[in-house]
Amino acid sequence: MEAKQSRRRFLKRCAQYGGACCVLMAWNRSLPAMHGREENQEQKPKPIDFAKLSYCGIPCLQSCELYKATVENDGPAKRLIYEQWNWKKKFAIDYSPEKVFCHSCKPGDQPLKPGMAECTVRNCAMANGMESCVQCKNLAACDKELWKSWPQAHEFAKKMQARYLAEPGATLRGTRAGRR
Repeated sequence: MEAKQSRRRFLKRCAQYGGACCVLMAWNRSLPAMHGREENQEQKPKPIDFAKLSYCGIPCLQSCELYKATVENDGPAKRLIYEQWNWKKKFAIDYSPEKVFCHSCKPGDQPLKPGMAECTVRNCAMANGMESCVQCKNLAACDKELWKSWPQAHEFAKKMQARYLAEPGATLRGTRAGRR
């Protein structure tokens, strides 16, 4: 009988010590998080890097499915995008992994994807010497076809513009007459 009581006492104390250890570990982990919150409130967002944004303000390197599929040379993903984005109807091309690609609208020495040369947002920003339409005074009122087809992209660009305007020295530019 004595052995059972000491075993019970042993197990009870182990449970108490284990619980106390768990509480201490959890509390210890929360300290850096609490400290980090104070730092994060003081920390300002990084300035917008226009080199990483497309002309319409979308960070293609991070969020474009076709860009990612091109970089990863993912044929099945390219086929899915071809079908979802209705490329047969839009560009009158049959599916081929070599024809379905995107190197962003700022491709450097890479070719432009089908339809990119006709993008009115891209052409307007380039013609007005802007790295992105996020820098344009007329963004909120802009009624280009891209914004009609992708209203969520227009909303995102306006949010990026608000973030840009919070940066020191940020200025918006107007478009030249006839280039809006």
